[in-house]
Formats: sequence, C-alpha cells, structure tokens
Amino acid sequence: MSLLDTRVPAVLLRIDRNPFHHGTLGAARSLGRSGVEVHVVADSAGSPVGASRYVRQMHPPPLPGASPDDVLAVLRRVADEIARPAVLVPLDDASAIAVGRMRDELAPSYLLPSMPGTLAERVADKAELAAVCASTDVPHPTTLIPDSPAEVTDALRRLGLPVVAKWSRPWLLPVGSGLRSTVLVRSVQQARELFLRTGEAGSRLLLQAYLAPGPDRDWFFHGYADHSGTVRAGGPGRKQLSWPRGAG
Repeated sequence: MSLLDTRVPAVLLRIDRNPFHHGTLGAARSLGRSGVEVHVVADSAGSPVGASRYVRQMHPPPLPGASPDDVLAVLRRVADEIARPAVLVPLDDASAIAVGRMRDELAPSYLLPSMPGTLAERVADKAELAAVCASTDVPHPTTLIPDSPAEVTDALRRLGLPVVAKWSRPWLLPVGSGLRSTVLVRSVQQARELFLRTGEAGSRLLLQAYLAPGPDRDWFFHGYADHSGTVRAGGPGRKQLSWPRGAG
C-alpha cells in the first residue's frame, strides 16, 4: 500500500535547462511507481524524462529569463489543465525561489507548505549557506567573499591554488554570458578577471578552499523534515556520475 495519497497529482517544476537533471527523472519514477499522477514542467529536449512511462504529461516550461509573472502564468495554465489541486515540487533553486515568492498566488491551485517566502532564497544563496553552516558549526570548506581585486589576491594567498570560485546566486547568470556557476581557478589573473564580471553575474563571487578529489569524498544528504524539524525520511549518498563530467 502506498504511503502517498495517490488521489493527489504532483507537478514537478524545473526552470534550469539542464537536459540530464537526474533529480527530475528520479522524482518522476519514484512518484509514478507509487501510483501518483505525475506532470512535469521542464525542458524535455534531449532529456530521458520526456520518454518516462511514469510521466502523465510534459508541459512547456517558462522561457529562459522569464519574469515571475511569466512563471506564474505557466503554472496557472498547468493547474487549469489538471483541474484539481496538486502538490507542486520545485526541482532547482530558481524554481524553489519563484514558488516561495508566489506562494499566496499559487495556493488556490497547489498544495504548498507554509514557510517564510525568503527561506528558499536564503539557503540557495551560496554565500548565505556558508554563513549558516558557520553559525551552526557544520563543517564546510573555508569560504572567502572578496570586495575588491586586492582582496581576491589576499584570498588566494590564504587559500592557495587552485581554488573553487562560485557565484553566490547562479540562477541570475545571464544566458549566453559564458559564465558558469562554479569553476576551478588556477591563477590569480583568472580569479581577478572573474571578480571584474561581478556586475554582469548579478551576485557575489565566492572563493572556497579546494578539496582534492578521491574515493568516498563526494557525499551528500537528501531528506525530508516536517514542521517540527524531525527528519521523517532521508539518508546519505555518494556521487558516482555527474554532468558535466567532474561537476554538477
């Protein structure tokens, strides 16, 4: 017997254009195998999720760079097609942030948890996340946020080369800019050139200590905690494959 209420459909939302996003396919399979009617709002070009037998219907996603109103219009159209309340599951940072901001407008059509509207944005911001980890004594790589080219040089002196450079809010990166959310920096010049594109990137540049790769070093945790903070389901895992190779 399924632990899920299979009378309620699920809508999986992904704004990111990653064609090999494993989480989308995994969520569709897990929900579909449990008997839940699954709808996916995502770019399916070249993606295996579009051919999954567990997906009831694929829906066109918002266009790249879509405004909040555009995202809202897409979700309302999908809700009208389904014609009954559904659980909305954001699958990337941009989707989670958009849904958090528009919760009140979406609530009549979608079943959504009650939480602060800025919570998703706070934990998706890599600078904010590093600060949260530091404040709660959660181990994480040393993270520095330079405010000038001179501070970039000082940060590299402290961290050593290579370092990992990340944009704190990668969902703001403009399409076609050539900027990537994360890059391994191997020289001071490369780091300074990245910093000078901060205005274009739309968020702060983080420099983090590089953790050398090795067996059993790339771990993650997925879980679900209820309103009281109790973890109802979850567990650790180890990344074996990624896209692009060595990232993702």
